[in-house]
Amino acid sequence: MLLDKENIFYNKQAITSNTSSPAVYNGGGDAYKAPWLVIRIDKDVTGTPLFNVYTSNKENMESAVLLHGITLPANAKAGTEVVTRLGTGAKQYIKVNANNMTGGTISAFLVFDVNMV
Repeated sequence: MLLDKENIFYNKQAITSNTSSPAVYNGGGDAYKAPWLVIRIDKDVTGTPLFNVYTSNKENMESAVLLHGITLPANAKAGTEVVTRLGTGAKQYIKVNANNMTGGTISAFLVFDVNMV
């Protein structure tokens, strides 16, 4: 799979507590075909993973609004994956908060062709 480093929130990042990704520039607007959001458990986690996806028109995420809330099964195993279109209403910047899990590694990123996932 080809990933653009500018569209990666987490890349096999070890999780020890709640964490917030850097903001990724999305360009804003409701594109005809929104990019795909991919969230993947790379190494088993403990807890019930919750990924909150926020959007804002400012890189510092001022006045951010929730775009997606994605909950994975408790104690999700490596290989667990969610692939969904980025929701309508996405603004210029996107970030992902990873919550409620420890002891594993995760990846989250945007891609523009689902066949690449």
